[in-house]
Amino acid sequence: MIFGFRHCATACLPHWAGVLHFPYWRIRVEGRNASLRRSCYRAIEKEKLRLVEAGIPIEHVNAVCKYLVSHRQSNADKLAKVLAEPIRQLAFDFT
Repeated sequence: MIFGFRHCATACLPHWAGVLHFPYWRIRVEGRNASLRRSCYRAIEKEKLRLVEAGIPIEHVNAVCKYLVSHRQSNADKLAKVLAEPIRQLAFDFT
């Protein structure tokens, strides 16, 4: 067992989450530099906004981001639970 990685969990990420993976990894690995962290967080913010504007529910985006921050098993379980739920859409009943 590699020290420091015993709590890592593996979760199946949706295909749209691939762009978010690299900035979070970069913050975890190279996060000592404050300007690098800020630029990564700005990139994450822009990508999250783009995903929500593209129609992906904010709950799904937030669950993926929370998992990518720490890779903990509890966050992986919450991610699987959120992604398994049907997408709620606004519906009007005109009858």
